Amino acid sequence: MPYELSRLLKLAATLVFAAIGLAPQVFAQAYPDKPVKVLMPWQDGFPANATRLYAKELADRYRQPFVVDVRAGAGGELAARQIIQSAADGYSLLSTGSSITIRSVTDANNADSERDLTPIAQLVTTPYVLVARAGKYGSFKGFIDAARAQPGSINFASAGVGTGMHYLGELLNVNAGIHIVHVPYSTGSRQLQAVLAGDVQIAIISLVTALPQINAGQLEALAVSSHRRSRVAPGVPTLREAGIAGVPDIGAWIALFGPKNLPPAVVKSLSEQIAAIAADPAVAKTVASWGAEIPDTRASYLEEIIRAEKTTWARLVKEKNLATGN
Repeated sequence: MPYELSRLLKLAATLVFAAIGLAPQVFAQAYPDKPVKVLMPWQDGFPANATRLYAKELADRYRQPFVVDVRAGAGGELAARQIIQSAADGYSLLSTGSSITIRSVTDANNADSERDLTPIAQLVTTPYVLVARAGKYGSFKGFIDAARAQPGSINFASAGVGTGMHYLGELLNVNAGIHIVHVPYSTGSRQLQAVLAGDVQIAIISLVTALPQINAGQLEALAVSSHRRSRVAPGVPTLREAGIAGVPDIGAWIALFGPKNLPPAVVKSLSEQIAAIAADPAVAKTVASWGAEIPDTRASYLEEIIRAEKTTWARLVKEKNLATGN
């Protein structure tokens, strides 16, 4: 082979391998070059507001529209299924809540955030909080003492069968050695009404929903479900502080997912932009005004939370033979 031809072939091979090595970086720099669709299962409220906030911020940073599209129904399954069937190119994303971990545990046919999706980042989080009418128990210990003294006499309201609130109540039954009775309601506002009217003794509810009544002195907050105290309600102890072991760091979170096998370069790009958004003081102030918090936005942290919750709920469902909302 002539020397010149050999040199040209070696040069071409070098350029090919270099291009292959740079492909993820080039892809990340080019993404997105057209509008991105973000599906969510909520019409309105805190989860919808959080999704729209991040979509707007992502659009500003990428200079491409992030179009939020509502796909309500089946507890979030309709939105999740559409994303599962979408191309894994980063142009179809899912904003969904922590209930996805329970749905996958209670029915293997439901969307599984580990098996069927690519976790990208948590956007916002708020713990569940146990609340009673002001002066009812005085403290979490007062509630536990009352529950142990009269098993089955205390009812707790949740936002429905098979929700995180329902399952947290059942977890308390197991881990605290009590027997409180589940009463499902269709919305958070109805939970609060039931507690204030005395129809139930406590509610397990998101802190975002209950915070106005807590601040107004109508409700007493007994404990939060997170492992650390909430920044927006620092005076409320955690369940772990109150002596309840074996409760994971759970709450109502909103997170962004993509289809399975989303390119790592896209995950990295989105994660970095979401971290930048989360660090913006104006965004943090808006989120705090809702009673929510900015979480750890690393994809690895979201994966860790999902695994912990699924392990806890799977064990609880088996032990208690729980009914589900599906």
